[in-house]
Amino acid sequence: MKKFFKIIGIIILTLLLGVIAFYLYWTDFGTKRILFQGPRKPKVEVPITYTIGWWANQKALTIDTLEIKVIESELNLFNSKSLISYNVAGQLICERHWQPKIKEIHISERINLDTLLHCDRIIEITPVIEVGENRKAKGSKSNFSFKNEHTIISNHWGINRIKFVCGNKEQIIELLQRK
Repeated sequence: MKKFFKIIGIIILTLLLGVIAFYLYWTDFGTKRILFQGPRKPKVEVPITYTIGWWANQKALTIDTLEIKVIESELNLFNSKSLISYNVAGQLICERHWQPKIKEIHISERINLDTLLHCDRIIEITPVIEVGENRKAKGSKSNFSFKNEHTIISNHWGINRIKFVCGNKEQIIELLQRK
């Protein structure tokens, strides 16, 4: 009888070690989840707003570059979220004694119904400007650059084309949603 319990114990221990080894293999030693639920939380340098407030000084803003990068996109049957980063650079022009600075970023997402644009969604990124008084900054220009991350959700199966717009700059990215 003791021999029987020893054999059963060895079998259970072997099965348990096999399950642990299987889990560690499929999750890269615990760094990934088995059923991937989405990317990590985005890192944000400049705060995000989705409301429209007082935007009196937007004419002081000039956008020079817009760069979109896909950071994490493991789209599958269980996940429709991707993580992207956007890098915006440009200039702020001081008028009289008012020095502008970027207060926050307004993000607007909408579905594109115009099939001529060949994109499924349009995401607009608008730096919101606020000014502070500075008597020495009269007529000067200052450069700015910031990088934020944003989680986006795909619209449908297959290729999702997303157009990003910031000022007069545009960039289209493609994400592939598989079953």
